[in-house]
Amino acid sequence: MTEKPAIVLRHTGSPDPVVLREVCAGAEEEGVPTRVEQVRDADVLTLAHAAALESPLETGIGIDGAGGVAVHHASLPQDDPVHQVEAGSPRPDLRIAGRTAARIVKVLPLS
Repeated sequence: MTEKPAIVLRHTGSPDPVVLREVCAGAEEEGVPTRVEQVRDADVLTLAHAAALESPLETGIGIDGAGGVAVHHASLPQDDPVHQVEAGSPRPDLRIAGRTAARIVKVLPLS
């Protein structure tokens, strides 16, 4: 059985459950599933870009140990994410990150 295409979300260690939940909820509200993977420690841009390269939808999200979030597309340079949210940002900003990733997949305006 093959997995459904999904946005790959990579995180290190034990991410804040609120951060993880809000980012995934943002994508799911747009109708795009996420696949969550735990990996070794890396910076948020590396996590997001590697996730985008792995995703069949060419879109990835990274969450670093501090709770920073980056949204990336496989066609972009690693140091140039589509969207980034600083650690400690409010819940709506986290949800927007997930929504942004989903809107990239659906080829919809980001704002």
